[in-house]
Amino acid sequence: MTAACSQPVLDNRYRVETPEGIDLLLRPAGLVPRALAFTVDLALRGLILLALFFGFGLLGKLGIGLGALCLFLVQWWYMVLFEVFNQGRTPGKLWLGLEVIHDDGTPVGWAASLTRNLLRFVDMLPLGYFLGALSCLAHPQFRRLGDIAAGTLVVYRDRPAKPRAAFQAAPLQTPVALEQDERRAIIAFAERGGQLSGERRRELAALLAEPLGCSAGQASEQLEGIASGLLLGSTRQAAFEAAHEAQWQAFAKRLAQTGERRSAALQDFPSAYRRLCQQLALATSRGYSEGLLTRLRQLALAGHRQLYRHRSPLPGRLLGFVLAGFPALVRRQRRSVLLASGIFYGLLLISGWLVHLFPDLVFTVLPAEQVADMEAMYDPDATRLGRFGERGSADDWAMFGFYVMNNIGIAFQTFAGGLLLGLGSLFYLVYNGLVIGTVAGHLGNIGYQLPFWSFVIGHGAFELTAITLAGAAGLGLGQALIAPGRRSRSEALRQAAAISVRLVAGAMLMLLLAAFIEAYWSSMTYPAPALKFAVGAALWLLVLLYFCLAGRSRHAPD
Repeated sequence: MTAACSQPVLDNRYRVETPEGIDLLLRPAGLVPRALAFTVDLALRGLILLALFFGFGLLGKLGIGLGALCLFLVQWWYMVLFEVFNQGRTPGKLWLGLEVIHDDGTPVGWAASLTRNLLRFVDMLPLGYFLGALSCLAHPQFRRLGDIAAGTLVVYRDRPAKPRAAFQAAPLQTPVALEQDERRAIIAFAERGGQLSGERRRELAALLAEPLGCSAGQASEQLEGIASGLLLGSTRQAAFEAAHEAQWQAFAKRLAQTGERRSAALQDFPSAYRRLCQQLALATSRGYSEGLLTRLRQLALAGHRQLYRHRSPLPGRLLGFVLAGFPALVRRQRRSVLLASGIFYGLLLISGWLVHLFPDLVFTVLPAEQVADMEAMYDPDATRLGRFGERGSADDWAMFGFYVMNNIGIAFQTFAGGLLLGLGSLFYLVYNGLVIGTVAGHLGNIGYQLPFWSFVIGHGAFELTAITLAGAAGLGLGQALIAPGRRSRSEALRQAAAISVRLVAGAMLMLLLAAFIEAYWSSMTYPAPALKFAVGAALWLLVLLYFCLAGRSRHAPD
């Protein structure tokens, strides 16, 4: 039997080689189903926010703060939480039958999910998901930029394959001698017949029947008969299935009953999984039917995901990260951190000094309306400092929500901007340093320096440091793209992203603390400025000691 085409058949399946030496086949999802899933999630997020804002509107100032926090969570964490806690499936992906996984076939974790979703900010540039769509169309596994950096893959979640039903056609002998691949192709056609439309089934049957000399009118029935004869003659496969069917059903039942997340807790799960892998390897080497191989691969994939998923409890990992891992990481990335700090603080000092020398320069950097707002925010006669200075203490919760949404959102964008060869991160560092320095210089010129610096010094220890850390994280991405060394750019980006996302996660924790201090302490006017400066100096010293000393123990958690 000769091949119908001399060119290899196109195959968009992605192969994962496991430590057990078997290949697992995954089907990457293309641009259209991914876009549909994103549209569903976008609509659902809109409905969630609409319902929440309607309810929060009845709660006054408390509702404003809650609304800001929920907007932050839905905007930045909706995808992450669903992907981590729902086996890589947001509601949109679940509806389309998709899931996100690591490209080694294991379930997506916190770091990878956070990376791919924060970098979505760049994928959506300049508008309409242009860069992300372009990347999907150009990549063989349809990965957008965030997936490349995170090492993730969006695939179809196949339904569990059922045991093969017996063919209805009477067994027929093959008219010519067949190679192993040819026998498997005929059996695969017969096994998949029920999943194909009548027109597609007849089309494929005609292609297979011509070299076999089968009549075109009855090609489908004759091919099923030949497949039945091949399986009947293959007593080896029949004996193999009979010998192991009970084990396969028990393995599938265990996953279905206890859930993939709990099944590995059973003591014999690793041995059962590796035994299944051996059986899959044996079935593959013997050239058994594609239906059997598909079924075994699906069972092996479920076992692979369970056995190699990360099981460390999140609270313990988070505590270890805060106490040791984060400061140790900052020290290891000191070059990027010092570079980002030099850019930010350097421009802050230079712009403040220039505005002090040339007062009218402030209107070159900021519009007159914004300058007037800044003067009102730090008026020495104001009852509260900062945004909406004439607010009451009941409004502090609303401001806390605003600071969380605004400042952490800016930090995430600063990090994601590194994907634009570092230029996006550089822009945020330059812009923030320039604006803060300009405001400081102008307020000093009009005699408002005391309320301004007494406001900034407290939360600034955490907020300004977090800005530079987010900038350093983004610059790390840019460096990987510009100078990957001997690595490919995708591999360099992936390694840099694994480090940078931890930096930006630590920056987020610092900004949460900064938001609380800014809302409830920095804005107060009744503490004496000397007290606020003393507290601020203590906080700056605490941050310095934390990054210099924490996590230096040999046995410190990472």
